[in-house]
Amino acid sequence: MVAESRASVPLVQWVIAGLLAVIALTLWFRSPEGGAAFAQNQPLAGARGIFAFTGQLDHNRFGLFMLDVDQGTIWCYEIDSTGPNRRLRLMAARTWIYDRYLQDFNSAAPDFRAVQELVAQQRRQASGRVEDDPATRPAQPPENP
Repeated sequence: MVAESRASVPLVQWVIAGLLAVIALTLWFRSPEGGAAFAQNQPLAGARGIFAFTGQLDHNRFGLFMLDVDQGTIWCYEIDSTGPNRRLRLMAARTWIYDRYLQDFNSAAPDFRAVQELVAQQRRQASGRVEDDPATRPAQPPENP
C-alpha cells in the first residue's frame, strides 16, 4: 500500500502543476478590458453626481452632508434622534457657484492682497530685481582697517 501511494504522488504533483499552468496562461492571455465586473461603474474623467457623507455637527449631534457636483450645491441634514423615531431635519443648504468669484470674504490673515505682495516680492528676488531695501540687501562683511 505504501508503494501505491508513492507512485501516485508524482502523478498528483503533475496534475497540480498542469492546472497551475492553465491558470497562469489564462491570466496571461485575458483581455485587459474584461477586468472590471459588470456591476461596477466605469470611472469618468471627473467626479460627477451626488455624494453623501456623515459628520459630527456638535457634541451629541450628527449630520448627513450631501454634495451635488453637477448643480454646485451642498446641504446638510441633522439626524434627529429625539423621541422614538429618527428623523432627518434640513439644517443648511447653499450653492457655491458664485463663491469662486470672491477674492476675499471672511478670511483670516494673511488676506489675498498680502499673499499677492509676497509672491511678487519673491519673483522680483528670483529675477535679480531686488529694490534698494536694507531688509532685502545681503549683509556686507565688516571692513578691516
